[in-house]
Amino acid sequence: MFDDLNRALTEGLRDHIKLSTSRFETLSWLVFLMLQQGSVCLWRLAAHVSTPAQTDSVRRRFYRFFQHVKLEPVLSARWLVDLLSLDTQPWTLVLDRTNWEFGKTPINILMVSVIYRGLGIPLMWSFLPNRGNSCVLDRLALLDRVMKTFPQARIACVMGDREFVGRAWVDWLNDNNIEFILRFKENQYVERDGYVTESISDLAEDLHIGQTRVITHWRQLGEEPHPKRDRIKLVILRLKANELLALVCTGNPHQALAQYRSRWTIETLFAVLKTRGFNLEDTHLSHPAKLSTLLVLLAMAIAMSIKTGLAVIKVRPIKQKANGRNEATLFSLGLQTLRKMFRDPRVEVLNLLRRNLTSRKIPSKAILRKALPI
Repeated sequence: MFDDLNRALTEGLRDHIKLSTSRFETLSWLVFLMLQQGSVCLWRLAAHVSTPAQTDSVRRRFYRFFQHVKLEPVLSARWLVDLLSLDTQPWTLVLDRTNWEFGKTPINILMVSVIYRGLGIPLMWSFLPNRGNSCVLDRLALLDRVMKTFPQARIACVMGDREFVGRAWVDWLNDNNIEFILRFKENQYVERDGYVTESISDLAEDLHIGQTRVITHWRQLGEEPHPKRDRIKLVILRLKANELLALVCTGNPHQALAQYRSRWTIETLFAVLKTRGFNLEDTHLSHPAKLSTLLVLLAMAIAMSIKTGLAVIKVRPIKQKANGRNEATLFSLGLQTLRKMFRDPRVEVLNLLRRNLTSRKIPSKAILRKALPI
C-alpha cells in the first residue's frame, strides 16, 4: 500500500518540494507512519516500514533524512493551502507559542496558524533562542514571511493573547491595514482625549460578572495622536472567575468577543501536535532545522487528516452531543478514518486515498460510500 501512496504523495508534492526519488520515499514513509502510529519517535516508526531491510537500516535512513534534508515551513504552507483550497477565502491568523524542554535544551516555537472550519492549520513558525516570550521583531518577521509567501492572501484578522501586544506591533498592523483582535493585560493604561488616563482594571472596576464596557477612539499612554490608532476600540468583559478579558480591536467590538473564542483553535492545534495526535514532545530532535523539517511533515499529516475528514462528512455528517458540541473534529474523524483505510488493501480504498490526499477536489459520494470504512 505504501508504494502506491508514496507515488501519489510524490506527484502531489512535486511542484512544491524538490527531492530525489529516494528522499521522497522516505518522506512518504515518515508522514504515513506518523499518521498510522501517532508518534514522531524515529526508532519506533522504523519497525513498521514494510521493507525487507533491517530495522536498524531503516532507522539510519530516517536519521540521514533529517541530517541532509531541510524543509522550510513555506513548502508545507504552499502545499496545504493548495490541498485545502485555503486561497479561496479570507484568513483569520492566530499567533501563539508552544514550548518544552529536551533535557536542558529549551524548545520554544512561535507559530502562526490559519483558522479553517473551526481548526487551526499550522502555516509558519520560527524558533526562539530563549525560554521567554517573543519580541516584536520575531512577530513582524513571521507575519512578513506569510505575506511574502502569499501576496494574494486576504488577511481578515490577526489574533493574539496578552503576550502579543506593544506599540510597535499595533502600529505595524495598522500601517499594513491588517485588522486585529488582541488581548491586553489589566494593567495596560488607556489614554483618551478629554479623559483622565486610567488602567484597564480601573475602567472595569464597577463591572459585574458578565457585563461589558466598550471604549472607542483611544490610544496607549505616552504616544502621540495617530489617525490610524484612533480607529482602535477596547471592549472589556468581566469573566466568571472575576478576571477581565480586555480586547483591543479595529472591527466591531461587540463581535470581537465572539470572534476571539476562535483563538482557542491554536491551543487545539498544539494539542494535536502533542498529546492528542503525534506526541511531538517525545522527539529527540532538538536542532531547529531538524525540528522544522519534522513540523513540515506533521503539517502535511494534519492537512491529510482534515482532507479525509471533509470526505467523510460528505456522506456521514458529524453528530452533535446533547450539549450542542460535535462528537468529533474534522481532524480526529479524518485521522481515525485514515488509520482504518491503511489496514484495508482493497483497490477502491487505494484509489480513494490517491484521489483524496493529493487533489483539491473531494471524490463523489458514490466513490466515497464504496471505499470509506464507515
